[in-house]
Amino acid sequence: MTIVQVIPLVYGFGPYEKYNHNVTTDIVREVNRLKLARGIVFDVRFDSNQFIAALERYQPKVIIGIGQHPRARKIRIERRARNWHESACSTGKPIESCGPEFRYASLKIPTTEETTVTYNAGAYLCNYSMYLMCREAERMKAKYAFLHVPIHVDIQRIIELFKTVLGR
Repeated sequence: MTIVQVIPLVYGFGPYEKYNHNVTTDIVREVNRLKLARGIVFDVRFDSNQFIAALERYQPKVIIGIGQHPRARKIRIERRARNWHESACSTGKPIESCGPEFRYASLKIPTTEETTVTYNAGAYLCNYSMYLMCREAERMKAKYAFLHVPIHVDIQRIIELFKTVLGR
């Protein structure tokens, strides 16, 4: 009998716009180093294929996305993604033409003094990925959460939060 181990997936993003470094890359690197989950750094582009391909390849049952939020003072637990995205090349359009207005995270992240819960994942790539991943997680019967982190976040605090959520 073959036992297949299902490994959680944690993803972040590469550099974007005026930010030559994205702290989520460091977080993903640490997740991989500690073998807490499979960590992936996605390119900063509105391409649903990169997200869906990773899910199809790894078939995770737990998915956590992380994005850098330059104005955040605390770790933001994003509960909802909106069916809308904007970019430097677009004035805005639905992510999914016939999709619901909102999709919700299904993985509960514990709140602490260092976190805040929000219902607005923005209008750019973090919201875009969250909306798609919520849809795909539901289809796959997986749990999903998204966090926005401050640029100068203590990476070890994020790692401890992940350990708690992932039961490690």
